[in-house]
Amino acid sequence: MFVKVRSVFDCNASDLFNEVKKSKSLLYIAKPLVKFVPDENHPLPDMWEEGKYLVKMYIFGFIPFGTQWIVISVDEQAKHIRDNGYSQVISKWDHHIQLEGLERNKTLYVDTIEISAGALTPFVVSFAQLFYRWRQRRWKKLITNKFDYNIK
Repeated sequence: MFVKVRSVFDCNASDLFNEVKKSKSLLYIAKPLVKFVPDENHPLPDMWEEGKYLVKMYIFGFIPFGTQWIVISVDEQAKHIRDNGYSQVISKWDHHIQLEGLERNKTLYVDTIEISAGALTPFVVSFAQLFYRWRQRRWKKLITNKFDYNIK
């Protein structure tokens, strides 16, 4: 099943892509719906780069939801990041972030996620729809506050 969420943000696409590539942006925009705790043997990089990263996930910051592999590829030219992740519960979490510069310093931001989780797929997809709408609201707040990650 697929989830697709789009927003147009008031910022330059290159500036936003530089922020999207920061792993701290994931930690910020996911709060408080999902908390990611990096595995000490597979720490998150400061900037996303090709590779596999293991995180523990907590729904609403405290309900354990197991571990998830984040499998990153980055296309700088296309302003595209892919997380082809998976876990024991979610066999496919193929998340694409695509940015497109528009006129007048605006950026189209699109999250597209393909999800497979067996019998749990409808529940995971429902949560993902909520989660990605939340993430895009958090991006808007971060952009409005000039990428100040200290804003709650």
